Parts: sequence; C-alpha cells; structure tokens
Amino acid sequence: MDRKQVIEKVGYLLDTYCNGCFLAQYHRKEFGKKYAQSFCIHKCTVGCELKSYGKKLIR
Repeated sequence: MDRKQVIEKVGYLLDTYCNGCFLAQYHRKEFGKKYAQSFCIHKCTVGCELKSYGKKLIR
C-alpha cells in the first residue's frame, strides 16, 4: 500500500466506525478522555487497526 491508500483507508475507518462510537462516548463520560483514548487505541479492534496503519505511515 502506498501512503495515499493508507491515508484513505484511515479516513474511511474513522468516518465509518469511530465518528459517533457509543463506546468512546460512554468511556469518556464515565472515566474521562484519557481512558477513552487508551481504550480505543489498545482494546478496540478498529483502534488497533488504525494503530497499525499509523506505523505504516511512519516507515
């Protein structure tokens, strides 16, 4: 995948799954912003996939 395709895939994932995610909203309300971000990055399957795409962009 080239850089443009990775960025398009990230945008698609964010628009499709992350915008309006009820789990992120719930965790932010109950536990705070830091916990919600940590949950998304480490425990959410979409967040883990986004993290892997981010690593591809760094290379």
